[in-house]
Amino acid sequence: LSLEQAIAQLVNVTRPMDDPDAWRRLLDQWPAGCISLRTKSADAYRNVVRAVQEHSAIPLLVVANMEHGASEWPDYGTDFPMFMAAGAANDEALIAELGRATAVEARALGVNWVLTPDIDLNYNFDNPVTNTRALGDKPELVSRLSAALIHALQRHGVAATAKHFPGDGMDDRDQHLVTTVNHLPFDQWLATYGAVWRRVIAEGVWTIMPGHISLPDYQGYRADPDAAPPATISRKLLIDLLRDELGYTGLIVSDSTSMAGLTTRAAPAERIVASIEAGIDLYLGAEPERDLSAIRAAVHAGRLREEAIYAAARRVLTLKAQLNLATAPLGPAPTAQEQAAFADASQAIADRSITVLRGAEQLPLQLTPGAKVLTVTVAKLNPFFGQKDLEVFDAELRARGFTVEHLLNPKSAELQEAAARCDAVFVNICVTPMSTMGTARIALDSFGTWGWRALFTEHPHVYYTSFGSPYLLYELPALPNLLCAYGDAQVSQRAAVRVWLGELPAQGVLPVTLPRITVRPFDPS
Repeated sequence: LSLEQAIAQLVNVTRPMDDPDAWRRLLDQWPAGCISLRTKSADAYRNVVRAVQEHSAIPLLVVANMEHGASEWPDYGTDFPMFMAAGAANDEALIAELGRATAVEARALGVNWVLTPDIDLNYNFDNPVTNTRALGDKPELVSRLSAALIHALQRHGVAATAKHFPGDGMDDRDQHLVTTVNHLPFDQWLATYGAVWRRVIAEGVWTIMPGHISLPDYQGYRADPDAAPPATISRKLLIDLLRDELGYTGLIVSDSTSMAGLTTRAAPAERIVASIEAGIDLYLGAEPERDLSAIRAAVHAGRLREEAIYAAARRVLTLKAQLNLATAPLGPAPTAQEQAAFADASQAIADRSITVLRGAEQLPLQLTPGAKVLTVTVAKLNPFFGQKDLEVFDAELRARGFTVEHLLNPKSAELQEAAARCDAVFVNICVTPMSTMGTARIALDSFGTWGWRALFTEHPHVYYTSFGSPYLLYELPALPNLLCAYGDAQVSQRAAVRVWLGELPAQGVLPVTLPRITVRPFDPS
């Protein structure tokens, strides 16, 4: 490769474009080693990828999140539960099937690289980024299940990505908004996060993503942790720790470079140069007209060495060779047999994940045939993530002969009036990471919606389910019962109904530690 071609391999370009011709023109003007895109349908996605791969002299990496399966459009892919549900199910064979399903369905679209697994340890219940995106807070569990997923993904032709080095889940802030801090002393980090990172590196993960997260004790900022730079621009973390101490030799990819955890640390044209200088091999979300010239200028000024550019480009090209992109940029469509197996695995993960957090003695519910029930969804639904109301939960109840009335975020008076008409009330609470930026707490817009929190004191049959965060008892300590489904996937809604009605035992084992309020002295320091 020429130096210009090598530099191009280090950038990812992302655009919300469905037009293959527009993509070809963009890449002719601004070559890139990797693309990501958002389209309205899976067919449009596949058409763009096929067109640009046929047009490109060097095959392109095509990267997507796909943290819990390839179902990122309403018309495509298997609907798997959120990742923490797999932690609660704790079954290596099932999480491997999640990996196989993701890989097969991704390659059929042309996606050859996925940004999963999230191997963060969710130690801080208030962390707004990890929560149900993580498997849990136990290093052995996270290591073992992540290894099974990584092997399955890579065995079926998709690169896995372990994230977010050096580890999210300690801070209660959001790296989309600020550089967050992993505040562990380094010896404790080695015994926890470090153990997980050593395991996934030993298992051969092909790519690692640092977060906009610092590790001040290792970086030499113990006295001023907020001054520590994020891993994205920290050579101390990426080279000294990740490569030299942990022995990682694969590709290092940045997290999204539009996040304020990075953007508050460097001017726009400086970010890509600082990242590559620190050890990033591929920069997500580049603005090519600005960033390619910034890299060239840094090379000519002697700040970035040509040898470092070529070394990073070799890692990008090595990944492309591992993925066999030169001969098979797209994979075959999944067979009907594979689709059925994937659907079975998805439902099995959901069925085995439902966890009783309180009120096991109330299971199963004794509802008379034809009973009238009220379902209440408490959620700040984020359309960006395709979040919808819990329609499957209601459909499952109706299919069993119950009359269902439904409310979404009702005012208290409306709720009380509807509950008085019904034999039982299901209150379904959806709190998932990033649906409300900066928090993983229940965040509604009105004082008048508080009534659902105390409805159990007014009605004899009120039943609560968390379709998201497992930590709701911290906010709702007086609840008489609570099931956790870890997310709002259709299979999880179906499984929750079955557990409430006694058709399925609650088999999930909570993969995190619930916070407890204790009497303790205040330390003003």
